[in-house]
Formats: sequence, C-alpha cells, structure tokens
Amino acid sequence: MNTRLGAAIVATLTALPALAQTTGVGDNRLTEAEREAGFRLLFDGQSLEGWQGPDCWSVEDGMLVGRNDGTLPASVYLYSEETFDDFVFRASCRLDGGNSGIQFRTERGPNDDPIGYQADMSDERTVGAPSYWGCLYEAGGPRGVMVDGWAGLAETVIRRGDWNELEIICQGDRVVVRLNGLTTVDIEDDAYSEGHFAIQIHQGPAMAAFFKNIRLKPLEAGELPPAPEVGVPAGWTPLFTGSDLSQFDVVGVAEGFAITEEGVLRSEGGLGGDWLRSKEQYSDFILHVEWRVSPGGNSGVFIRSATEGAPWETGHECQISNEQPPRDDLHCTGTLYGTVAANPRPDETPEIWRTYEIHCVGSRISVIVDDTRTVDVDAGAVDAIRDKPLVGHIGLQDSHTGEGYWVEYRNVWIKELERPVGR
Repeated sequence: MNTRLGAAIVATLTALPALAQTTGVGDNRLTEAEREAGFRLLFDGQSLEGWQGPDCWSVEDGMLVGRNDGTLPASVYLYSEETFDDFVFRASCRLDGGNSGIQFRTERGPNDDPIGYQADMSDERTVGAPSYWGCLYEAGGPRGVMVDGWAGLAETVIRRGDWNELEIICQGDRVVVRLNGLTTVDIEDDAYSEGHFAIQIHQGPAMAAFFKNIRLKPLEAGELPPAPEVGVPAGWTPLFTGSDLSQFDVVGVAEGFAITEEGVLRSEGGLGGDWLRSKEQYSDFILHVEWRVSPGGNSGVFIRSATEGAPWETGHECQISNEQPPRDDLHCTGTLYGTVAANPRPDETPEIWRTYEIHCVGSRISVIVDDTRTVDVDAGAVDAIRDKPLVGHIGLQDSHTGEGYWVEYRNVWIKELERPVGR
C-alpha cells in the first residue's frame, strides 16, 4: 500500500478489556425457514427453563454458559427435561479451554452420569493438535470414541475460539453429526433410540462453554430431514459465500474481481478492481473474513468507509500484506493501516488462509488475525481517527500490488450488534 496519511499516530495499546462475544441481532430466534420446517427453540436466551443441572450453569447475555473454575471433582451435565427420539438438532457452540460435548438419546445414569451418544468437542488452540470436535463418543458404554470425525474432516472447518455450528440428526438407527455444514459422522447404530439432551462441563482445568441458538425439529418416521445449513452460522448475515457479489457494488473495473469454480473471490493485480463496497452500511458489528494473499501481495479490508472518497481515508483499513521487505508495525497485516500498529505482529506467511475477526462497538475497534488480537483500541483516544464516523460500508480491496500478485477472499459474514447500554 502506498503511504496515504501524513503524520500517523501510533496508538498505545494499554490494558483495554477485550470485547465480549456479544449476542447479535437474530440470536435465539428461529429463521422463517426453520419456523416453516417445524423447528422450535430449546433455549429462550433468558432462562434455564426446560433444563436441569448444577449451579455452574447460568444465562449470560443471551448465552447458555457453563463454567468450571478448576475445582470440579467430576464432569457435570445440564439435562433437558424432555426426551426425544428422531430429530434434527442445531446449536451454536464456543469453548474457552477444556472439553465439552452435547449428549443426545441419553439416559440419566447413577450419580447423574449420562449413558448414550455424545457429539464431542474440545478446545485445543494449537493448529495441528488433535481435537474431539466432530467426533462421536459413547458415554457410559464400552466404545469410547465411536467415530473420529476430527482428522481430515472437522479440522478443516473448525473455527478455533469462535462460534461453531453443530447439527445432529437422528432417525431410526441413523446418526449424523455435522460441524459448520460438513458431515463428520454418518453411521447406523441401534444402541440408543431415545433420551435426553445433556450439555457437558468437563472436570479438570478451568474452562467455560457457551451455547446459543439451540433449536430442534422432531422427525416423523420416514420424514426427510431438511437440507443442512451450510457455512453461515446462525445470527450472521452472509456478504459473500461463494456464489455471487449481490451484496457489493464494484468501485473500479468489474473484471478486477472474479469468482473461481471453488467459490473463492479472487483479485489479480493490475486489473483495476479498486474495491468492493457493501450495499448496506453498518455501525456496530463483528465481521468475519477469510483471506489469503500471494507472496509480495497487498490488500485490505475496509470498515465504516464512506460511499465516496478513498475508503482507507474515510473509514479504516485492516491491512493485508506480504510485501518485501516486510512493512513496519504500523503498515503490516493486522493494523489499522497507518494509524494503529499491530501489537503483537501476526504471522504473515503468504498463500495460507487467514481469518480476520473485526469488532466495532461504538468507538471501540478490535482486530483479531486467526487467534491473535493485534488491535484493541478506543478510536476516540487516537487523534488521527477520533473524528471518523461510527457507521459506514464494509469493503474488500483488490490486489493492490501489480501484475502477478493476487488476493483471495471467502466466507465473508457480518453480525450486527446491539450496543450495550451506556456505550
């Protein structure tokens, strides 16, 4: 990126509290398609009505939360009061350390320990480390891990430290588990035909598990389950999912952007694409963008930019860079370009899919690259950006270096947030 601002001011990142995983507009509500298909909520976002369990479970900000402070002598479970046989079950799940899982077709055994199937999950943050996400486990039985749905499956779609969409389908002897739209388990097994749901908090080191959007559709004998919801988590709005650019206007030459056969948005350098500007404007939100860049490449994600003018000047640019020699900490990947430095600086190895998660709540802006929070700042405290608007367009920049360089995007979603009282 050419230097665009005069005297840039680097924000000192003091001990600012991280933005919470805020419940967004649309959470704990059925979509129109789900209502028509016969789904119902099992969690209302406000209470534990319909569930029974120990006091380590609570409702916080519209989320069902279980916590282990490190002193639990044994794993504990929150049981549904109802039992179910054939169904489609969906939930949004997030872990902060430790191990959890959702029991289904489960009996309450001695000491309230479950006997039945579990859709397993565990929070190993290190890329390449084994995990239990996507696996099918038999609790209270001899088989343990019945299906390893992690290796080569869940590991390709897991969103570490973020919300993941879990779907469980039981119909007769068939058991299916899907994670973020990918089928990780599909077997025939007749060991358990009916029972409770139960959500686990595992004994061991301190941890927390978060759940929301818990909904279920009972299935009649022979009824086909509805098509899976692929890709976009509940409560999020897709801006680009691989099919078209209907949510954007091209500012520049349309040929500067192309959608590949794999559903990836690609921009080649030197074609004059300039940027894609969202049709809508947004104020408070979480933005999810997956991207990768060529060796030597340069691009960026714009937030709160105006309709006219240079988007990096009217709003903010979350920089994407593999330029050589590497740019400084004020202009590298993970910065608010030219105004707030990356601290710490993230890995900038090219040709690897990365994830941006960008939080904007009032004047507070947080940028996370993969699992590394590189910016966490109150824009009102930074002279260079204190007067920038709190609402604007989302934008995807073209490959901003010349011919032979490229940038690619996929899975661009936004979750609009309700600003906390007093912000």
